[in-house]
Amino acid sequence: MLFSIVMPVYNSELYLSEAIESIINQSIDFKKNVEIILIENNSIDNSKKICEEYASQYPTNIKVIFQDKPNVSLARNTGIKACSETSEYIGFIDSDDKISLNAINDTLDFFVENPDINLAVLPLFFFEKKRGEHSLNYRFKKNKNIINIMNDSNSIHYHIGGTFFRKKSLENTGITFNEEMDFWEDVLFINSFLIEEKKYGLIPTAKYFYRKRRDGKSLVDTSWFKKNRYTFLLKHGYFQIINRSIEEFGEVIPYIQFLVLQHLKLFILQKYNTLVYEVLNDEEQNEFFKELYHILEYIDEKVIIEQNMKTYLKEYLISFKRWGYPVKKLIQLGKLEDEKIIITNWKVQKFSLILSASLSNEESVINNENSIYVIYGGKKRKIKITNKQKNIVIWGTTVRDRRYSSFQLKIPLGVMNFRFVVERESDYIALNKVNVLNKIFRKLTRI
Repeated sequence: MLFSIVMPVYNSELYLSEAIESIINQSIDFKKNVEIILIENNSIDNSKKICEEYASQYPTNIKVIFQDKPNVSLARNTGIKACSETSEYIGFIDSDDKISLNAINDTLDFFVENPDINLAVLPLFFFEKKRGEHSLNYRFKKNKNIINIMNDSNSIHYHIGGTFFRKKSLENTGITFNEEMDFWEDVLFINSFLIEEKKYGLIPTAKYFYRKRRDGKSLVDTSWFKKNRYTFLLKHGYFQIINRSIEEFGEVIPYIQFLVLQHLKLFILQKYNTLVYEVLNDEEQNEFFKELYHILEYIDEKVIIEQNMKTYLKEYLISFKRWGYPVKKLIQLGKLEDEKIIITNWKVQKFSLILSASLSNEESVINNENSIYVIYGGKKRKIKITNKQKNIVIWGTTVRDRRYSSFQLKIPLGVMNFRFVVERESDYIALNKVNVLNKIFRKLTRI
């Protein structure tokens, strides 16, 4: 066999066949070139039966290993050990995901054409509850198929799904999945390998399809409600990869800083940042914030600024890095000149357009001393503040005051362009211009 595909299985009866069939139906000859190693983690649904049925149908190509304890890291380690001695490449596919039919053939072509590269990855696309492509897919659009982590510090790789290794190289490193971890274990595994290898390949012609479940019960979705998603992850995930970088290079290289920061920033997003108070008790919270402060000591402020995230998140992280928790004062990176006003609703009323608008608050804020105007046809009209929006708060610190961020305005029909302007200290700051025809066209095209 050329390829061994390792697939942990746990309560995946609704998706398992689709995952397996996506491998069986590959453009490369499945029976001659591919084996699937199914590690059944003592599921309580029909997953075990489905595994057995496929193994009986393809006895030469599909192995089933039964594991009493549900442990994804142990399952993958077991799967690696069970790969045929003759296989040359090991790939990982989760039991609720799938791959494009050309994936394995294109991966083989890449490894043949690049004999010095021992790790290659597929671009990731979401399906089911969420659609579209992963934000890290920008790597596959750079007109190059090899990433050197010493030069491409922001071309980080996270997901074990759709990741392929040369089997011999993986065995030579002796790297295994940390069996105490059931989250971020794949990031640690992949990037421990990359710290030694320095390079990895991109296969833009193939696709890995990552299922965002409608039931919200994936490991990623449920991890936020587990204690080991917090301090344990910082100590055994972030610090572990930081220390590996220091051991290899004598420093935390920018690639590893980007890697940790890209994940760490999830903690402060509006969707998740209050959960730390729900999941951890007071003592555990203090330990978490202390460890997070130590992690940020290894991340340069320049790296934070270069991140693709909202300005107020950068401001908070840098402030946390400088002064710790709780953050009592914020540095200011954003400029009001870069702020945008967004049209949230509009309607025609007699001979006017009635518009509702909102300051995005990604960059800066206004207060009760500021006035906002709309300018059109040489006229300047003051805008009425209509309601108070909810402030943006991170761990008790208000990072954006939004009390003066919602407006309502009336524009005469026939006005095709207008601009928002903020008055601040007798100075006028021009914000974004609005084209009414474009707004109407976009609304019509969505009908």
